[in-house]
Amino acid sequence: MTELLPTTIQSLKSADPDRYRSALMADQQGRLDLLTLYSFHYELAKVPDVTSEPMMGEIRYQWWRDAIEEIYSGKAVRRHEVATPLSELISRRKLSRFHVDQLIDGRARDLDPTPFENLDEAKAYCRQTSGVLMQLGIACLGADGSEPVDAGEAWGMTGLARAYGFYHDRILSELDIETLIASAEGSYEATKAGMQRIGPNAMPAIAYIGLIPGFLKRMRSSGFDPQTQRVNYGPIAKQFKLFRIGLTGRL
Repeated sequence: MTELLPTTIQSLKSADPDRYRSALMADQQGRLDLLTLYSFHYELAKVPDVTSEPMMGEIRYQWWRDAIEEIYSGKAVRRHEVATPLSELISRRKLSRFHVDQLIDGRARDLDPTPFENLDEAKAYCRQTSGVLMQLGIACLGADGSEPVDAGEAWGMTGLARAYGFYHDRILSELDIETLIASAEGSYEATKAGMQRIGPNAMPAIAYIGLIPGFLKRMRSSGFDPQTQRVNYGPIAKQFKLFRIGLTGRL
């Protein structure tokens, strides 16, 4: 079995610490599978940051589409620090190609500077990115449960709110911060109400959404300016919250 390189895991830990910490709640195989999936997602998510123009970004996304085609068609898979272990993960867990393709297409939207026209469009983006990734994460654990639509939407909307300072005059120019926060809160409450449909064995793939109330509370605090400030949520406080979720099995 091909495992992720230590440098790849370290990059993921730095770039996506909340999913990383949540994945550590799984057993050894589940943990490795989740980290492989999240490393793939990070490769997609970072494309706009490492390319100078949209055309170069499209080339990178096409590289991944071609790699996925090789994996699912049974052809020889190009050697790559993430693509190689991903191919083994997809084969072992029988991950849905539909959802893998959806994830690539969803992240490719990040190259488009066109603002979301309304809240529904922003929600759809969150479901296709955070939501699809969460569903693939649940599949990596061999867990049962329906699609975590509300959970993925809640995390994605929280992420947009957290990034409001960067995107308020770009893709979020048609949405105000209060609308984003209220939407994230609503989706989070719907997630809590429907947790029995997801199942406790899926918890390592969704536990990080338990951090949402902490993020939103800090954004609502007096004096917080979403256009100039970033949310300060320390790693120790996060770790304590995730530990409690792991201990109780509840968000």
